[in-house]
Amino acid sequence: MLKAVQSLVDAITPDRCTICNKPLLGSYRVNKWGQKACVEHNLAFCTSCGRYVLPSDLCTPDGRHTCSECIGKVVRKPEHIEWVYSRVAAIFERNFLALPGKIPVEIVTAEQMSALHGASLSGVKMPSGLTVSRGVNFLGAPMQHKVYILDYHHKVVFGGILAHELLHVWQNEHHIELPKNYCEGFCNLGSYLFYTYLDNELSQKHAQWMLESQDPIYGEGFRQVKAIFEREGGRNLEKTMEILVKKSR
Repeated sequence: MLKAVQSLVDAITPDRCTICNKPLLGSYRVNKWGQKACVEHNLAFCTSCGRYVLPSDLCTPDGRHTCSECIGKVVRKPEHIEWVYSRVAAIFERNFLALPGKIPVEIVTAEQMSALHGASLSGVKMPSGLTVSRGVNFLGAPMQHKVYILDYHHKVVFGGILAHELLHVWQNEHHIELPKNYCEGFCNLGSYLFYTYLDNELSQKHAQWMLESQDPIYGEGFRQVKAIFEREGGRNLEKTMEILVKKSR
């Protein structure tokens, strides 16, 4: 009887706004997490998970937000980086790709990321990651690589960014030049493999968003590479790259 009464109460009680907690009696907005908010709110979204953020949540100087769900899982320390890095490297090894040694990774602010890019960021959304590779010199010294990742990312998202950038490292190390849809699609495949390996709620969301992305490079290009990886490439990253190189000639 009590359960029936509670079900009836739930059915007639309006949902409440995630931001102000007021009953939602008219039109409202809904995000990909099912959170609902009054239409009059100037909504902001968490950079890592896409949830609505509250005024009390973190906002960085460059305008990015981190919600209360993600702030405790942000990658900040060297041991955090190592935890993520070891898992990304293991996923690549499972899929038959070896990185060219341990690649240094540095967390940077938006200001530092902008400086690393120089004038190339004018009017462009701040990138979450950057790979810098210096080529072989006349003495035959090996290439030097470094990955920079924007600060305040949840470890799941940090891992997706790191996997993407490390596959840029691998392509640079092997002097591979591909059309952008294959180059970025291959790197995004690394992110997707990381997300599906973790298989938690946030990683599942990011994997699904990648599959649904309408971006011609990072969405469609990724899906093209993923199809080759699964059908022709035998879920082997190096073999998949060989196929992509042949298709690009």
